[in-house]
Order: sequence, then structure tokens, then C-alpha cells
Amino acid sequence: MARAIGILGYVLLVSGFIFIVFGYGSVLYFEGFAKLQEVMSPFNVWNFISVCVTLAPGYLLIRLSEKLRSSD
Repeated sequence: MARAIGILGYVLLVSGFIFIVFGYGSVLYFEGFAKLQEVMSPFNVWNFISVCVTLAPGYLLIRLSEKLRSSD
């Protein structure tokens, strides 16, 4: 069971990274480099929150699978 949870976690984490990179690429293509800099600004808290929300399920499932494996 822990292995299946770990695999699902990695799938969600990789798909989240792909989703984020695709989003940045589409901003660059449609809005330009200046807008991409605005989106990726360290002062843009909403972008940071959305990245964390996107990657959190995969990360938490990986941590859960590691915890389940260590308890065996």
C-alpha cells in the first residue's frame, strides 16, 4: 500500500511541475517576458501560494508513503 501511495505522490508531483512549467511557458508566449518577470517576482505572494497548493498533494503523499514504510 505504501508503494502505491508513493507512486501516486510522484505522479502528482511530476504532473504539478509540468503544469507549472507549462503555465510559465504560456505566460511567456502570450504575455511576454516582462509579464513572466512580474509573475515570478519574489514579492508575488499569490504565485508562491499557488505553486505550494499545486505541489503539496504530491509532496504529502510521498512523505506519507515514507512514514508508512518506516513503520513496517
